[in-house]
Amino acid sequence: MSFPVSLLLALLRKKLAEFDAGGADTRLVLSRDQVVEMVRVFLPENSNEAKLIDNVDSHLNKIADLGFVRRLKPQSGQAQMFEVRRILKAFVDAQWLAEFDKRLISYREALEKGKGARPDE
Repeated sequence: MSFPVSLLLALLRKKLAEFDAGGADTRLVLSRDQVVEMVRVFLPENSNEAKLIDNVDSHLNKIADLGFVRRLKPQSGQAQMFEVRRILKAFVDAQWLAEFDKRLISYREALEKGKGARPDE
């Protein structure tokens, strides 16, 4: 899995854990805009908005193909919505998150050395 897809899976898993702690509803449904805002925190401020949205759409498509989110049929005038599926909890477990933490460290070290290369390239 690519780094951006892994990052998005980790963020969605965190959001699902927060949602479960609230206990109000049974389904976590997020808009594309909410997903973009979750990812934006991890990007430089000078990011191109259109490119960011295109990239998030691409990553969401990959995650949907894997079965971790489901696109909901948009209502008229409503933004694209996604249901975060509970199978994500089984896939993104403590061991997966520990491996991802190692990849984050490698990514940060590569950036600090000025290479700018992602560890999965």
